Amino acid sequence: MSAPQAIEISEFVGNAKLGRQHIAILLLSALTLFIDGFDLGTVNVAAPAIIRSFHIEKSAMGHVIGAGFFGILVGCWVFGYVGDRWGRKAGSIWSCICYAIPALLITQASTINEVMYLRFLAGIGLGGVMPTTLALLAESAPKRYRATFAMIALFGFPTGTWGIGQVAAFFIPTYGWQAVFFAGAIAGGCLAVVQIFMLPESLQWLALNKPESPVLRRRAQSLSPERNVGPETRFYAQQQEKVKGLVLPELFKGKQWIATTLLWTAYFAEGLTYITFASWLAVVLETAGLTPTQASFTFSYAGIAGIVVAIFIMRPLDKIGPMANVITAIIAIVALVTVGTPGIPVWLIMASAIAAHGFCSATHSSLNGTVGLFYPTRMRSNGVGWASGMGRIASIIGPIIVGYLLSAKLPLNELLYILAAPYAVVVLACIGLGRLYQRSYSNASIEARAKLETVTAAE
Repeated sequence: MSAPQAIEISEFVGNAKLGRQHIAILLLSALTLFIDGFDLGTVNVAAPAIIRSFHIEKSAMGHVIGAGFFGILVGCWVFGYVGDRWGRKAGSIWSCICYAIPALLITQASTINEVMYLRFLAGIGLGGVMPTTLALLAESAPKRYRATFAMIALFGFPTGTWGIGQVAAFFIPTYGWQAVFFAGAIAGGCLAVVQIFMLPESLQWLALNKPESPVLRRRAQSLSPERNVGPETRFYAQQQEKVKGLVLPELFKGKQWIATTLLWTAYFAEGLTYITFASWLAVVLETAGLTPTQASFTFSYAGIAGIVVAIFIMRPLDKIGPMANVITAIIAIVALVTVGTPGIPVWLIMASAIAAHGFCSATHSSLNGTVGLFYPTRMRSNGVGWASGMGRIASIIGPIIVGYLLSAKLPLNELLYILAAPYAVVVLACIGLGRLYQRSYSNASIEARAKLETVTAAE
């Protein structure tokens, strides 16, 4: 009688040929991030109309935006834990439900404080989308397409930005700012239903947490039909003991602290610039002289620019990792400064804003596309959640500060100089992450280590 077959799950998944399961997960992840970008952008495009409707200072709107990102920060940590404890699918479904309900209630808000509290609650759900989705993608893609898969799915996020900009341009003038929140709530609720019936669980998570699950074997056989996966087959995750208790100390053990420190620095600095700029983009554009409709359309097209730039850096990202972000971050700095240049024509303001948002978005997506690769399965969702959380902390601080600066009538060019400055830190952090990625986490380095281990074992 032959011994039961033992298969290491990450190698099994990573070496599988591209198939229908991969495409299904990729498309569902892209849809999830589309709705995430759609709902996240609601308050950004509605901000000028909300300021006019409630007759408030821009500083008060800054608190609304900051409250939303505080909720997202909480959601990153809460759903990072949920994703590691109960599965990527459960984390994704509940995050959708948790942002759809408050978004619907915002349409009935009668004071700016009600909008702020409900946006905080919606933010908790929004914060859960990214860590669970990126963890699922990192654990489901073939090895040679890991970063590419994440980037393709992340195209959904700026596409969602385009979508909410279009909704704002066509519906806010007629139906008011509530229209964008209503659309976001319906989209989130429908997505939760789709995920319940169609979103598969991560095979790596199943192997680690439910190794005897028949679903694991059935899907593994479907993933690699040429392999013989029977009832006696045992899947395991090599050196992936489940972390018990607080996972934070694990992120700084051994050489892991280098990746964690660089990632947290990059996310924090990147959030100070990109997320703050995106949050206030519609208001900044109106301050620069654009009409509300022009501002909404510019916001919309800026989302598409993020996709275009990301397409060009997708394959370099697989090869050199975060080093690819250095060029996009530098161009973003130049475009940001140009937006605030006094006396430039409207078309140049729009073009510079689209470029600034596009290159910032591509940098943001690239970080999200590689962050999961720096952590093992047992802590991946938590690792992504904590890194994203650093960006969310910056996203709370940045919009509030800018709100006060706008209320204080700071010249637009000076405001944008301040906004662009943290991206210099992003450039330095991405250089460090890129070198670390090439040395330890790229496909080439992983394959080299595997050959070395094989030779050592043979000796």
